[in-house]
Amino acid sequence: MTDDLTPAALSAVQSRIEEIADQAGIEGHARLSVDDTLAALPWVLRRRLVLMLQSLKAFSPDPAVRAAADFFQIKAAKIWAAMPFQGHQDETTTDTTVLVEPRRTSSPAARGKKP
Repeated sequence: MTDDLTPAALSAVQSRIEEIADQAGIEGHARLSVDDTLAALPWVLRRRLVLMLQSLKAFSPDPAVRAAADFFQIKAAKIWAAMPFQGHQDETTTDTTVLVEPRRTSSPAARGKKP
């Protein structure tokens, strides 16, 4: 697989990753390396990145681009697996409180008689 990787293909796929990072508003130290950029992506845009990489792997006519997409997908998976799960939370998400009401017990007459 690594024989198919070329600098041009890696650069092409990395530019797509940078576009998604731009959409996320990732700046500064989080953009110093591809690893940092991948780690800084919010959950929703991680999913978009994975879908983009899978699309490149499935439909690109260039085997080098397919190999580069596979390379970055594996790299992202390793980075994200090492991080604690943050779910859908970001700066705009508020905490949700779930209220659980106690279970009401009804009389046997109201439930019906068991045969």
